[in-house]
Amino acid sequence: MNERSLEVLSQYELDVNRTARGRGAYLLWTDKGFFQFIEYNGTEGRLQFEAELLDYIKEAGFERVDNIYKTSEEKLYSEDEYGTKYILKRWYDGRECDAKKQSDIVAAVQTLACLHISTSDVKRESIRASAPLDTSILEEYEKHNAELKRVRSFMRGRARKTQFEYDVLENFDEYYGYAMESYLAMKESQEKNMLRHANDACNICHGTYNHHNIIVDGNNMSVVNFNRSVKGMQIKDLYFFLRKIMEKNDWNIQLGALILDKYNVIKPLTKNELNVLRVMVSYPEKFWKVLNQYNNSNKSWIPDKNIEKLSAVYRQQELKRHFIGQVMA
Repeated sequence: MNERSLEVLSQYELDVNRTARGRGAYLLWTDKGFFQFIEYNGTEGRLQFEAELLDYIKEAGFERVDNIYKTSEEKLYSEDEYGTKYILKRWYDGRECDAKKQSDIVAAVQTLACLHISTSDVKRESIRASAPLDTSILEEYEKHNAELKRVRSFMRGRARKTQFEYDVLENFDEYYGYAMESYLAMKESQEKNMLRHANDACNICHGTYNHHNIIVDGNNMSVVNFNRSVKGMQIKDLYFFLRKIMEKNDWNIQLGALILDKYNVIKPLTKNELNVLRVMVSYPEKFWKVLNQYNNSNKSWIPDKNIEKLSAVYRQQELKRHFIGQVMA
């Protein structure tokens, strides 16, 4: 985004007092409140679903979410002379959730449980009809595992290997073994039936529930960026949040147990949900992510960040397995 994109703000009924850049967007202080202004690359159907979902969540009593502010012509997006679309969202002036601060983490997982209650068994027909259905975890693992094997074959065939490639090949069998264990365990789980039930009931997942999408303002927590929300198993949101927090805290057993307990008190987890969550945590997702980034990059130059990420995977693996054995067995 650039300064010229701000010209389309004339399509909204508000007066801008101050602007600031932030994470690929503009933050706006206006006579109508605080907003985020950002370029939009999705479809109109997706945007309509998101707008309806956010309105529904607010009506259900979970008020601190972003929502889309319409133009003076009642459109969900504005458009510049080149056809680039933008959306304006009501926003919250605060800080990101601190992924290493226990009080923030506890409040964030409690907030997630409350959000899940408000987006369970959605009755509004327009949302039920337009909500995208989440993909099967089993299908994701099948694709991930196939990609892992392709990457190994490519690395083996290279005449001149980098140190990164030697490290991957040396440890590949171990981590591919973990991946296959998780795949087979998921195949034996109730994941397929759980996904079907979530679809029938219209349970909505945030899609990217992490510390970046939680804004803290005093004692208030706001949840933003529902652009990847889907109809599916809400346990995936808890998994995503848990994994991100645990990776940043070296799979601290006490912290992980606290996260699960605080969620469970508000929205009790079923035996099947706990089983699927355990399998998801067991899958070597970070290992796959590093190799996926490698697979989609210029392989003649491996960024130092990828090497660091791979080292972190190896360092945390035993910590993660110990966590699973102590907390999720």
